[in-house]
Amino acid sequence: MIAAILLAAALQAPPVSARAKAVPVDVHADSIEYRYKEHRTILTGKPLVTFVREDATLVCRRAVANMDEDGRISTAQCEGDVKLTRGERQVTCERAKFEAVAGRVTCEGAPELRDGASIVKGELLTYDLDDDRITLTHAKGTVVQPPEGGASGGLQDLAPRSVRR
Repeated sequence: MIAAILLAAALQAPPVSARAKAVPVDVHADSIEYRYKEHRTILTGKPLVTFVREDATLVCRRAVANMDEDGRISTAQCEGDVKLTRGERQVTCERAKFEAVAGRVTCEGAPELRDGASIVKGELLTYDLDDDRITLTHAKGTVVQPPEGGASGGLQDLAPRSVRR
């Protein structure tokens, strides 16, 4: 009997990986319009809407967030002065899609990555926040290597040693 109850509970529980990725997102906006029947929220900022997920901050002028059954943000479409900041890395673009469970931000519309003195522009930028990995298609720019013995990581893992337009 106890085994049957434990089995039923295990079947109803979400997978461990889904629970582990349910990272809270704090949102700040000047105005919020809840559309409960649509599971959608419209956020506008004066000046900016702010999403904070752990050590990453995404800001924009307007966002449309889709909510899950529990009322948490599942995805958000951001537009207008979009900027994602994590540590020394800054990404700017015209539009971005934030996927909460996947821990991913996808930027379109002239995405630009700045990491220290390195600046790289491209067509489509995807930032995997959980793995701290950035992928940029059609990348062009300048990659500056840290001095010998300097910190590892950053753009040197993204692109060839020097890319110039």
